[in-house]
Amino acid sequence: MKNYYLVILPMYFLSISFSLSSNSWMSIWIGMEMNLLTFIFMILETKTFNSTESCMKYFLIQSVGSLIFLFSVSVQTVFFNETFFIYALVPPLALMLKSGIAPLHLWTPDIGMKLPPLNLFLFITLQKIIPMIILFSSWSMMIKWLIPFNIIIGSLGGVTQASINKMIIFSSINNSGWMMLSLMESMVLFYLFFMIYSMMNFLLMNFMLENKIKWTIQIKCQNFFKKILFVSLMLSFSGLPPFIGFIPKWIILKKIIISLPVISLISIFMSVFTLFFYMKLTIIMLLYSSLHKKWSVNLWTSPTSLSLVLLNLTSSFMFVLLS
Repeated sequence: MKNYYLVILPMYFLSISFSLSSNSWMSIWIGMEMNLLTFIFMILETKTFNSTESCMKYFLIQSVGSLIFLFSVSVQTVFFNETFFIYALVPPLALMLKSGIAPLHLWTPDIGMKLPPLNLFLFITLQKIIPMIILFSSWSMMIKWLIPFNIIIGSLGGVTQASINKMIIFSSINNSGWMMLSLMESMVLFYLFFMIYSMMNFLLMNFMLENKIKWTIQIKCQNFFKKILFVSLMLSFSGLPPFIGFIPKWIILKKIIISLPVISLISIFMSVFTLFFYMKLTIIMLLYSSLHKKWSVNLWTSPTSLSLVLLNLTSSFMFVLLS
């Protein structure tokens, strides 16, 4: 449809802002349902068998989470201020199921594997905002226990994956732990981390679309600048300096290393495993050889890609400014 996204995208962003600005549980639930329906319309726009199957599974999972959330906020409102009461755990569990964070994350790899790149980008970024912020604003005591779960499961789960989509899903679980860690400090730090994380995922999805890749074995490229773009992007995901993904993680660790030393130690240790499975994607590209003449390889790339590579390398300047 020609004007399809002109109607769906404004409703999608309106549903996010509506839920985050609401002051009642019913309004939050209505916003989440609007968000669910608009995202399903975006998935169905591709009209493939995989999109239909993933759409049905996603709708069922989200419907179960919404029903649990609606039922719990309707009948157990009196218990919201009692932190250790068992009924107070039901609404946050429903939000965890809807956002796909650990330990209720088992449905996300199967659905994310069959999503096209644009829907996968929204699935791992904007779809997590509403449940995560509501979870933090109302049940912040649970966040300290969820952060190590997400960082450990996201780091170890992506090591054995051969599908790039599944690897991205486990990467999002790991970065969800970092997002919740930034929420423990300030909303400004959360928005900084989320913007940089979204930018890196957008670059990765764009690379997947241009080269039509879905598995790690397919990452073969002769363009020099594309190799630089992809390798720098993977190093940025892993949080190594001087790439831009290092800046938010460094600020988070600098802020919380005194107040939460155990979680900081776990985050640093698990970064070794994330570096391993990010670099696993680049090994085939770096070691790939072809029978073409090396001097006939086209070194030109688009100005957009070149500017994004330079943007990814700005971390060293930001490090000097912020330190």
